[in-house]
Amino acid sequence: MADKFSPTLKLLQLLTLSAAVLMLLPLPVMQYVGEEGLMAIKSYEMYVRHDWLHPSIVGMIWPHSPLWHWPVMAISNLIGWEHVDIAVRLVSVIATWLTALTAGLFGHWLFHRSHPHAGWFCALVYLTLGEVAFWYGWLGYVDATFGLFIFSAITALWRAIHDEKISWFLLSLLLISMAFMTKNITAYALFGAAGLVLIWRMQQWSLLKKPLFLIAGLLTLSVPILWQAYVVPAGNNTATTTINDVIRNYTGYGILAFIGHWLSFPFVFLFRALPLSLFLAWLWMRHKYRLHLDHTLTTLALVLLICFLPFWISAGATPRYLVPLYGLVALLLTGMTLQLDALRLRQSLLLLTLLVILKIPYSLAVLPYIKDWRPERDVKAVAEEIMRMTDDAPLLTQNDVATGLAIAAYIDVWRQQRPPVTWYSGSEKTVYILAEVETPALGQLIKSWRLRGDHVYLYRHAGSRASTGATP
Repeated sequence: MADKFSPTLKLLQLLTLSAAVLMLLPLPVMQYVGEEGLMAIKSYEMYVRHDWLHPSIVGMIWPHSPLWHWPVMAISNLIGWEHVDIAVRLVSVIATWLTALTAGLFGHWLFHRSHPHAGWFCALVYLTLGEVAFWYGWLGYVDATFGLFIFSAITALWRAIHDEKISWFLLSLLLISMAFMTKNITAYALFGAAGLVLIWRMQQWSLLKKPLFLIAGLLTLSVPILWQAYVVPAGNNTATTTINDVIRNYTGYGILAFIGHWLSFPFVFLFRALPLSLFLAWLWMRHKYRLHLDHTLTTLALVLLICFLPFWISAGATPRYLVPLYGLVALLLTGMTLQLDALRLRQSLLLLTLLVILKIPYSLAVLPYIKDWRPERDVKAVAEEIMRMTDDAPLLTQNDVATGLAIAAYIDVWRQQRPPVTWYSGSEKTVYILAEVETPALGQLIKSWRLRGDHVYLYRHAGSRASTGATP
C-alpha cells in the first residue's frame, strides 16, 4: 500500500533541489532560441525608452502586456545588459521554481494524509515533467511566468472556495490579473472555467451571492477594460489581437486536420508530461494499476479537462499553449502515484532520479549540438561579422523572423552606446539594412548568410528612397 512508501525527507529534498538547480544549466550555454531574441529586444527597448508599459519591437510599439519584461530589466541592470540572453531565461527559471513551490505547498495541503512528504514529492514531479525540465521551464518565453500566475490563481481560488475565505479569493484575483499583465486575456477564461468546476464540485454556489466575492470579481474583470482604455496606444486592441490568434486555431483547417488533432493532442500532452505519465499509463495498460478517483483527484481531473478542452477541440493549438496546465498535471500525477504499492512507488522515484541526472548531458551536450554547434546555426558569429562590416554606420532591419531578431538583439546590447536596431521605413539614407529575403531595391548586397534554415542579407543603401518600406 501507499503508506509503506517512505523515502526519506532528505532524499526528496536533495532530488527536488537538484532538479531546481539543474534548471540553470542551459542559461549560459545556449544562443537565442526561437522567440528569445524578440523577448530580449522588447525588454531592451523598453529600458532604453524608459517606458515600463509599452513594449516595442525594432522601434514599433506593440499592444503586448509588459509585466514579464520588468524582472528582465531588473536582472539585466544587475548582471549587465550584455547578458540579457541569460536574464530572459532566468525569469523563466524563477517562475518555474515558484510554480514548483506552489505545487509543493498545495500538494501538501491536498495529499499530506497520503504521505507526510507529499509536498516535496509534488514539487519534484513538477520539476521533472518533460516539458518543464527540458524546454519551457528555462526557455526565455513568457509561458513559464504565465503558467505560474494561472496555476497559482487556480490553487488560491480552490482554497477560497473550500474555506469560503475572501482573503484567498482576493489573492487569486490578484494572481490572475498578473497573468493577464504577463500575456493576454485567455488567463481569465481558464480561471473562470476552473472556478465553475470548483464551485460545482464543492457545491458552493452561495459564494456567487456574497457581496464581497461578487464585487471583487467584477472589479477584477474591469482590469483589462481599464488597461485598454488608459494604457494601450490608440488604434491598438489587446483583446482583438488575442481573439484573432484564437480564431486562427479554428479557421482554415479541413475536417481531417480537426480529427487528426482531436486524436493526437491528448497523446502529445501525455507524452510531454513524461516520465510519470507514461509510467502510470504503462501500468494501467498492463493491468498492474487500478486508479481510485476520490473526490480530490476527480476534481483535479475535471479542472484539468475543462482547461485542456479549448486547445483540444481546435485544430491549430500547439503544446506551448498547455504550459499553464502542468502545475495541475503535477498535482494529479502526485495523487495517482501515491496510490501505488511500495515497489511501484520506488520505481517512480527511480524514474524521476534518472530524469534529474539526464538533465546534465541534455543541457551541456545535446541541446548545444542541436541548436548551436553547427556553423550554419551560429547566430553570434554572424552578428559579430555584421558589426565589423557596418562599423559605426547606422544599421536598420527589414528582417522580423527569429534569426533576424536574434541578430538584432545581440547587436543592440553589444553596442549600447548606439541606438537599438529599428525598422527600415524606406526614408533613411546611407544605412545598412538587414533583410530576410533578397531585395535588390534595398541597395548594394554586401553579404548573405544561410542561418538556421533562413537567409540573412546585409545591404548598404545610399542615396534615394528605397522602393520598399513595409512594416512587419
